[in-house]
Amino acid sequence: MNEERGEVEVEVEGGTVRYRILGEGDRTLVLLHGGPGGGSLYLKPLERLAGPERRVVLYDQLGCGESDRPDNPSLWRADRFVDELEALRAQLELEAFDLY
Repeated sequence: MNEERGEVEVEVEGGTVRYRILGEGDRTLVLLHGGPGGGSLYLKPLERLAGPERRVVLYDQLGCGESDRPDNPSLWRADRFVDELEALRAQLELEAFDLY
């Protein structure tokens, strides 16, 4: 991924999840797309919420968009998706964030 453009990744159960960070500041908005099978592309208009006081994080859940697409049906569990969001939160060292 291209870290200069804010594109990074985190390892989760089943593969790699890719995400982008836009903006700066202490407040963070994480955009969680619908699914399964969708991606974050339709949330692109919300990128304009990023700015000097707010970061916006767009990520593609495992199996979607730019993230890995494993062929393992046992991965499609609600608790694994919760763990995925937690891995992202931990990597970004977020104590609190807004979730859309």
